[in-house]
Amino acid sequence: MLDKYLNQLGWGGGIVCLLAYGLNTQGLLASNSPIFLWMNLLGCCCLIYYTYRKQAFANTALNSVYLLVTMVALGRQW
Repeated sequence: MLDKYLNQLGWGGGIVCLLAYGLNTQGLLASNSPIFLWMNLLGCCCLIYYTYRKQAFANTALNSVYLLVTMVALGRQW
């Protein structure tokens, strides 16, 4: 049962990140938009947890760097 929810979390995180990216590339969200950044933050957190639990540590590291970049951008907005 836990594996089912873990997979849903991973899919959800991936969808949120891809949706943010898609909206950005279509010019509907700016890359410095708070909505874009918060979508990336949420998606990255989900993906980090998912990949860590699946022991896919290369993806965990990649998403952690992406999360750090997003957090720096959010910090600059405040």
